Amino acid sequence: MKTISFLILSVFVFGSFIGAAQIKVYDDNRVKIFGDRLTDDLDKDLSLQVYGKYGDYLANGRVGFGSYGINEMTLFRKRVFVGEIGTNYDSDKLELCGSNGLYLTWGQGYSYNNVIGKMDVGLLTEPQKFYFNTYVYAKGVKLNSDERFKENISPLKNSLDKLKLLNGVCYNLKWENENSTVLPENGRSLSEKEQSDMALLVQTKEKLENSKKQNIGFIAQQLSEVFPEFVEEDTDGYLHVDYIGLIPVLVESIKEQQIKIAALKSVLSKN
Repeated sequence: MKTISFLILSVFVFGSFIGAAQIKVYDDNRVKIFGDRLTDDLDKDLSLQVYGKYGDYLANGRVGFGSYGINEMTLFRKRVFVGEIGTNYDSDKLELCGSNGLYLTWGQGYSYNNVIGKMDVGLLTEPQKFYFNTYVYAKGVKLNSDERFKENISPLKNSLDKLKLLNGVCYNLKWENENSTVLPENGRSLSEKEQSDMALLVQTKEKLENSKKQNIGFIAQQLSEVFPEFVEEDTDGYLHVDYIGLIPVLVESIKEQQIKIAALKSVLSKN
């Protein structure tokens, strides 16, 4: 507490010299951080508020981490932060920024199974892509397909013959088996909260490992031999399939099949 009190006191003293950033601690343990000036005591239901220095609403309040703010004159100033996008008005939009990418994780430690979603863009080795390591549920998904986005348009041919070469399979997803345990530092015993978290982590991993949900799909390596345009390899060497891209192929193959059926009916009707 002495260290925290000294830090707060130091900030107040320093703020009085520069006449800008200020921290206000209320009796009910609420904290407000102001980028420019103090305002009226609003939104008392919040425990922590961070204000910027722009406009009447003090927009652009941000919390930075790590190397944030190393160079004020370059894009890398925004390396890691959470805050508003706007600068001269109240944007009311939350921005999560990490120059080298974004990761959503859960549990203790780090492994493939702990990553819910990720986007690596730091090395710019590939276009921006967000990878989900979980099932994604949504009320609907709409993809850009306007003709104005496309060029070199040509009709599909021999779709039915190509589909005959595909082999659909049933499979179960594999989960990494991780037995590592994160122990407390200095040999201390686990707190009640830590014990509860560990038990939940073990229970969740057991559910994942025991999940036998059957899936149906294609093997990317086999699909690439027939439709290489629907298979893409990432920087780690794993293959990914564009299942939605197969829809036009299915439509055209059905049309080809219907033409053959109609021709066969015409021959039979003449006999």
